[in-house]
Amino acid sequence: MTDASIDRRPLLVRLAPLGIFLAAFLVVAFTTGDYGVTWDEPPYFHASDLHIQWFADFSQDLIQGNPSKALDDKRIQEAWHWDPYHVPHPPLSRIVSGITKAAFSAFLDKFVAYRLGPALFFSLLLTVLYLWIAEIFSPLTGLFSALALAAIPNMFGFAHIAVTDMPLAAMWFLTAYCFWKGLESWKWSLALGIVWGLALATKFPALLIPIPLILWAHLFRRDSYANNIFAMIFISPLVMIAIQPYLWHQPFLRILEFLYEGVSRGYRPETNYPIYFFGQSLFSDKLPKYYPFFLTAVTTPETILGLSLLGIAAMMRLKPERNIMMLFLFNALFILLMGTLPGAVLHDGMRQMLSVYPFIAGLAAAGFYYLLQLFSGRVQRIKSLEPIKHPHGKLAAVLTVLLLFPPLFDLASYHPFELSYYNRFVGGLRGAYDRGLEPTYFMEAITPSFLEYLNQKLPANAVVNGFFSNFMLEYYKKEGKLRPDIRTTETEPFDYAIVLNRRSSLSGVPRRQLAFMNDGARPNASVSLGGVPLVMLYEIRRAR
Repeated sequence: MTDASIDRRPLLVRLAPLGIFLAAFLVVAFTTGDYGVTWDEPPYFHASDLHIQWFADFSQDLIQGNPSKALDDKRIQEAWHWDPYHVPHPPLSRIVSGITKAAFSAFLDKFVAYRLGPALFFSLLLTVLYLWIAEIFSPLTGLFSALALAAIPNMFGFAHIAVTDMPLAAMWFLTAYCFWKGLESWKWSLALGIVWGLALATKFPALLIPIPLILWAHLFRRDSYANNIFAMIFISPLVMIAIQPYLWHQPFLRILEFLYEGVSRGYRPETNYPIYFFGQSLFSDKLPKYYPFFLTAVTTPETILGLSLLGIAAMMRLKPERNIMMLFLFNALFILLMGTLPGAVLHDGMRQMLSVYPFIAGLAAAGFYYLLQLFSGRVQRIKSLEPIKHPHGKLAAVLTVLLLFPPLFDLASYHPFELSYYNRFVGGLRGAYDRGLEPTYFMEAITPSFLEYLNQKLPANAVVNGFFSNFMLEYYKKEGKLRPDIRTTETEPFDYAIVLNRRSSLSGVPRRQLAFMNDGARPNASVSLGGVPLVMLYEIRRAR
């Protein structure tokens, strides 16, 4: 090995986190325009604008020496508590999306600009995963873990959607990382207090993050986590309140309101949506207890799931890393077990359990490391391979390609319908559809290219029934993405039907209105994947 290569290797390792962050951000940024707007995003976009406008008003009032004007409770409620039914979660993710929209909308599509917010959280998540796994095992294993997480289709898909799920997954994992680092450094304990406070300002489930962390610490590092507890008790609540102006007035009462809304959400009929599971529309309390584990198993690529199970099994042999891998396992199990509790919110596929994937990727990295050590030991005993330079790194590259090619191939094949991904354990999307699982749910399948098709093909003044998607069609008209002369209706007569193939919601549509489907009419056009229709367009006059 030359002196130049000795100098270059540490530099590459030092630059790897920056490279991972930028690569992830750019890939997501360049593909964000491929997805349709999801049904939660329009009110989130508007709330983001309200937050950023409030900051602008506050800055202006501050300059004019009248900050009390923007701090008036009525103005704060208008900006930060505008529509608590459609925007029930704390504002951190919307603040970030509002900032990216304000910064980039001048030269990017407005929807893309908003969605650069979750792209930042996704990039941060991959970077922290790399850093953590590289510190536990090796930089090569860290790189594998980041690639594995990015190759999980649901994870990559939600990196493009400006809702709270990707930010929560990133903040949950970052909180766990800071907790682990805080066992050895009080400075990291301070960082933990800030990070968990930001997580609390992201989504209600963040309130439960300390449970698996403290349980693990009490079992494995009982004498080291006092500083962490101190920071989480005394710093995190202050950060949470500082991020949310709505809590500045009557903080005690409004924190209780936040807790009540979060706990009661799974019990209220208006927020308890049906889930299509093996041919039946079931509410959360009627789902079998194994549902979170089953859904995770069939939406995680096979090689990554297998490696995570190998990582768990190999803990007994990976003695130096065993305790920290138990922290990954504790978090993964806790997130899934939350889905089995009364009042758990489980609609929209893996959306509510997205935070489990980074910990699965970490466990998969342990399995990868174990395989790499096993094969490296055997390769070193083969004399004919002794002339090969750097066999460990080359073997790592070969294993990475073999293990990650299938999920990366699936990722490319499913794009931009990653939220419809099922692995081969249920026969892919086609097998899942035939078995009665939900093929699509979040309206991202109403893609810009499908809207362009409607704009070009529908006749003037066409009357369209989008059923439970009508509000989204009206939103597209308002934003100039759908022709203004196209009219929507929820009653007969109508010329065309646009059917999102969310079968749990279609079960609530009157059968009379879906008679054209029951009569076996074929759609005039569809957005399909592997022969499974996700969105269908019917011309009703022709069908009749």
